[in-house]
Formats: sequence, structure tokens, C-alpha cells
Amino acid sequence: MDFNPLCYLAIGDSLTVGIGVPFWDPGYVEYYRDLSKQILKRRIFYQKYARSGATTEDVLTMLYSPSVTRAVNCANIITITAGGDDLINAAKGFIRNKDEKIISQAIKQSGDNYSKILERIHHLDKQDKYIIRLTNLYNPFPEIPIADEGIKAFNSLINGFGREMNVKVADIYSVFKGNEKALLSRGGVHPNRKGYYQMALALSRLGYSPLEG
Repeated sequence: MDFNPLCYLAIGDSLTVGIGVPFWDPGYVEYYRDLSKQILKRRIFYQKYARSGATTEDVLTMLYSPSVTRAVNCANIITITAGGDDLINAAKGFIRNKDEKIISQAIKQSGDNYSKILERIHHLDKQDKYIIRLTNLYNPFPEIPIADEGIKAFNSLINGFGREMNVKVADIYSVFKGNEKALLSRGGVHPNRKGYYQMALALSRLGYSPLEG
């Protein structure tokens, strides 16, 4: 085990909080930290800045708080979950107004916010070597066609960020598709322990270059 530890910063919404499992149980952040430790053979300290209901705009705002700025400055690994609440809020607007433009506008705004989030991190991160890992969205409402359309549109936008330096996107959508009963908690919206472990596995499979070696 290398005694030069790495710092891991997890930022985001209820998925980063770990909603859906008892608070003493691990969520994807803890599973991912453990998998990363095993693969990199390094100690990894982690910090979590997350809030249930946080939108992409909220995550962008978090990055300007002094404590999160400091955490980004020393982070070697950064994970971000955001966008689900943007779409849920847009879906509520759609149900009220029956205007599909609400959903497409929310997706565009999320993409703009993600651009600014990544720009902010690249501007701040002082580490020579760091990685940023995003997740696309799974669909907790597979029986609602417009939900799947909106999530696929959002995901194709998010996947585009995987071309940026040090950024990769985990395909959570495919992991959960058809496995919702097994991987979602009783409420049917957030992952259960198995779901969070599968999220961590998908992130871990993206590799750790340039942190390895």
C-alpha cells in the first residue's frame, strides 16, 4: 500500500448523499472509494458535498463555496451526480402545462451548467494528475415513454463531456435498464445497496489513467 494518499471528492445530489439505503450503509461513494483503493493500492481520503434535490445549478453554486473550492484544489478523483432533479422538476412543469419545450429547455440548461461545472474544476484543480467521473441517468420510470425520451436526450448530451480532458462518463442507464426491480430501493426512485454497488463498479471500470502507475 502506497503511503502517499489520494484525495477523492464526491459532489452532487441524492445519489451522492446515498438516499435509498439506511444512513449507516455504504452508497456508491463509499463503494467506489473501496474499489479504487483496491485497484490503485493507495489510501484514499474522501469528502462529500451533496444535497438531496440538488440540481446542476446547485452543484455549480457549491463549487464557489470556500470549503468546496479547497476540496477541489487537492482532489485527485472527483465524481459528480447531477441532472436527475433538473429533469424531475421539468417533468412536474410538463404535467402542469403539457408543454414539451419545458423538458428540452431543462436538458439544454443542464448541459450549460455541466460545461460551467467542468470549466470551474479544470480552472481550480491544482493536482498534476486528477480524474473527473460523471454518471449518466438511469430511468426509474421505464413505463413512462416521455421519461425515457427525456433521459436518453439528457444522456446523449452528458456523454459528450467524456471527450474532455480527464473526464469519463459511466453508463448507469444500461446497468439499470431491465434491472430496476433488483437495483432500486422500495420507493422505486433511488438505488438500493446492490444498485449503488453497480454504480461504483461502472465508475471503477472506466479506469484511473493518469493516476495509475
